[in-house]
Amino acid sequence: MIRLEGSELRADEGIVFDRKLQWFAVLEGAHPSYDTRELIYRYISVPEWIPVYQTAEYAALTKVSPILLKLEEPQDWHVKWVTLFPGLSSSYLATNQSMECVAEHLQTLSSVGVEKGGEAIFRFHDSWIMSSLYSALSESDRGKLHGPINKWLWVRGNRFEESENRGYNPTEGLSLEPGWLTLDREKQDAIYEGIVAKRTWKESQQ
Repeated sequence: MIRLEGSELRADEGIVFDRKLQWFAVLEGAHPSYDTRELIYRYISVPEWIPVYQTAEYAALTKVSPILLKLEEPQDWHVKWVTLFPGLSSSYLATNQSMECVAEHLQTLSSVGVEKGGEAIFRFHDSWIMSSLYSALSESDRGKLHGPINKWLWVRGNRFEESENRGYNPTEGLSLEPGWLTLDREKQDAIYEGIVAKRTWKESQQ
């Protein structure tokens, strides 16, 4: 059930979708139990979406790319998600910028640097990972993470967490490249805690 409160839409779980902003879902594209593209077309008649992996470096991964999906009715999508495919790793973004601008920004999160060298594919779309990592980021890294995104919203089982609400500052995301974020030990530990929490929740649903 969704309740209307002023200029906001509030889901039963307490999630607020500010109608003054455009909402997107960032969906996992490689889940063994869900065909993400099929879900999109099943529940949205004329969807607007693009794969995040579009650069030549990730051309081989396009079919399993995370998907950026524009939500005209975010509350309807949310109800379907939490009731019909809750195991799909995904999150919500709110912005007043274009889909193309957001997609370009997300491309810079496709990979991360790892302390003491190396680079790895990063599951930035996973609510459990990103919500756990967020509190471990420096103020500077949070600004870069937000870029054109006013707010991130992460659903974790039967509850949710949300980021700060920031206005768009183009200079914070200027010239970012994939791998700009480096995971030191503290950040890796935070991600691990998120993965463990996700596993525990999944086990509790069986």
